[in-house]
Formats: sequence, C-alpha cells, structure tokens
Amino acid sequence: MTDPDGPDAARVRFDDVLDARRRPSVLSGPGYRVSGARHGRRPRDLGVARLLSGVGIAVAVALVSATSLSAYAAYDVGHGFLQRAVDVGGDGGSTDGAFNVLAIGADNDPAQGTAYGERGATLNDSNVLLHVSADHTQAVAVSFPRDLVVDQPACGGSPAVEDTPINQAYGRGGMQCVVQTVEQVTGMEIPYAAQVSFAGVIRMSDAVGGVPVCVTDAVDDPYTGLQLSAGEHTVSGKTALAFLRDRHGVGDGSDLARISSLQQFLSSLMRKVKSEGTLGDPSKLYGLAKTASKNITLSTSLAKPSTMVDMAGAFEGIGLDRITFVQYPGSVDDPSFPGKVVPEQATADRLMRAVRADRPFRLDAGSTGRGATDRDASASAAAPAVDQSSAKESSAPQDMPGVTGQTAKQKTCAVAAGG
Repeated sequence: MTDPDGPDAARVRFDDVLDARRRPSVLSGPGYRVSGARHGRRPRDLGVARLLSGVGIAVAVALVSATSLSAYAAYDVGHGFLQRAVDVGGDGGSTDGAFNVLAIGADNDPAQGTAYGERGATLNDSNVLLHVSADHTQAVAVSFPRDLVVDQPACGGSPAVEDTPINQAYGRGGMQCVVQTVEQVTGMEIPYAAQVSFAGVIRMSDAVGGVPVCVTDAVDDPYTGLQLSAGEHTVSGKTALAFLRDRHGVGDGSDLARISSLQQFLSSLMRKVKSEGTLGDPSKLYGLAKTASKNITLSTSLAKPSTMVDMAGAFEGIGLDRITFVQYPGSVDDPSFPGKVVPEQATADRLMRAVRADRPFRLDAGSTGRGATDRDASASAAAPAVDQSSAKESSAPQDMPGVTGQTAKQKTCAVAAGG
C-alpha cells in the first residue's frame, strides 16, 4: 500500500500544484489569478527568491517543487515544516488576492539556551508584517519596534492588557497571540505566520552564503560582539545575528535605529539571491530549503505545499523598487513611557489605511530612518512603491510624511554610533 504521506504522495501534491499553474484553463473562473497573467512569463524561481528574502519563509517546499528535485527531497523538506507547524487559527484562505504574512524573530527561544542572556519568557523581538496587494504588483513590509506600547487582546489564556510592549505578546500566548496583537494594532487579518529563533538566523545566513551589509564608520560593540570596519562586509553566522541585534553601535542606540539595519539586511538579501544564480543550482536550493525546514516554524495555514507555491508565484511580478520596507511610526520621547516607543497614531493610521487599501505611497527623500543613510547619492527614498509611469492617474502615489524606510532596490549603510 502506498504511504499517503510518503515521497510518492509528495510528488503528486507538488506536481498537481505546478500543473495547475501551467494550465490556466484547468482553474479558470471569476477571481482566479494565474501567476504571470498580468506581467507575462517570468521564471517561477524569481517569485520564490523574493518570498525567501522578503520574509525568510515558505522557501523549502516551493524551492524543491519549482526545481523538480526528487520526490524524496520534496517529502523530506515538506515533512520538516509540517512537523514544526503551529496553529494560529483559521485555514489561511486564498492567496489569489491580497494577503498578509507575519514574520516573527523570537528571543529566548526554548532551544536557544543562555548564550544571549536569560529572560523570564520568550520575546517576539522582531515583528514584520508583509502585505501583498490584491493585484500582486506591490508589497509593503511593516516593522514594529519591539518596545512599541500597545493594547493587546486576551489570548492564550491570558487576559487583555493595555499599554504593554508588543514583544511581550509571545510570552502571553505564543505565536497566535503575536498574530492577534498585530491584527488588533493594524486592523488587518493575518492568516499566515512564521517564526525564526536566533539560532535559525545564524544557520539561514550561513546557508545563503552571507549577506552584504554596510556601515559608515567602524563599529565595536561589546554588548553584541559586533566588530566591523567602515565600509561593506558580507556577514553570516553569529556576525549576521550581531548586526541585526546591534543597537549600541549604530544610530542613536534606540530600537528604532536597529530596525533600519534589519531593513538594510533584508533588502540586500533580496538583491543577492536574485542576482547570484542561487536559484539555478539544485544542490544549493535543496541545502537552503533543508536548513529552512529545520529552523523556521510556520503556521499550519502556511505549511501547505499549494499555499507556499502560490504565495511564491505572487511575487513574480513585483520588482525590487515596488517592495517597500517601512517602520510603524512611533516616538521614544514620551515621558509617560520612558525607554519605550509610543505610537504616533495619526501617522500610523494614515500609513495603515494606505496599506489596507493597496494605495501606493512614497516616502520623503532622506527618510531611511535613525540608523541608516543612502549609499548612493542618486538613490531616492522618495521612489514610489509603484512606478508612476505605469500607474493609473487614480493610483498616483500618496506622500507619506513622517514614515521612514526604504525600497528593496535602495542600497543603504548603517550609521555607526558617533559617526
């Protein structure tokens, strides 16, 4: 008897998904979007690359299926994701239109040990909400400062709380509580989520061969151990983690400055994976996919081959200049919450209305944030999320004063503390 969850079954499930994407007539009908229909044919692997580098998730099964590796490889990697999957509520729904994915970086994960200090609970120190527009022509990734003071709903058996740092949500009820908290803050439904620990960041950065980053001046931070000379470096392993965690050696020492480093890292990762031929090497792809399956925890809604392949396909028509990283607006100057970040509500509401409505927007020039600066004087942070030449008049980009960030195409440098 054939094992319904074995390698042969994996081959059937993956081939069904890919065949459906190749044959539009099989899945035609109102509202069905066939990948590539809007922008012409492009290699499927480009969509996978953007999904991997944008949120660091949904890579393994999509990569393996897209490159037609063995049925065993598909089963091996897919099974790893399924074994680690966590239910955050709901079945995920369709990715034909707009969809949202929450990527969570966990501090003090149970498997982490005490190498990075001891804390009373696991903290969701990095929270990035990725929103892909309904027509799959643009994407926005919103980073939430870990010390952002927000109201949080009852979840995981814990009562609702007010004015609580967002990074305490995980300790109150795990991944599902983080999802519900960000849903309440943004007014957006989040059916998909993924989580990676410190150890996972180390292993994933090693697997991709390191990520180019830049600092304006030398950094020597005893808190994280980050030591970099001025200029560009390719960081991996513990150095990559230190770069992402560092806030004493860059910017003004606040968590807001550290978000700029995260946005630089993710943008650079996108450009690297797209340009270096990683996607054409089956052995590299399988190694990367295998590493992801062991170090990234997906929601059960996301740990489905069909969902991951379709989600990857949604990125095929999105250029680097149409992927925008922004920081949820907040201030560190409120005396009522010393050392914390208080939402700048009017600006945040304006930003989230634009994101929810798929309304393209542009940032002010020089708005890369407290911890970053443009590497190229000709680069402009005011580049719209959607190219104005191809946008309809009614979709002209909206100015978004007070919001900081960058596009994936922009090259930035972390500003060294005191530099």
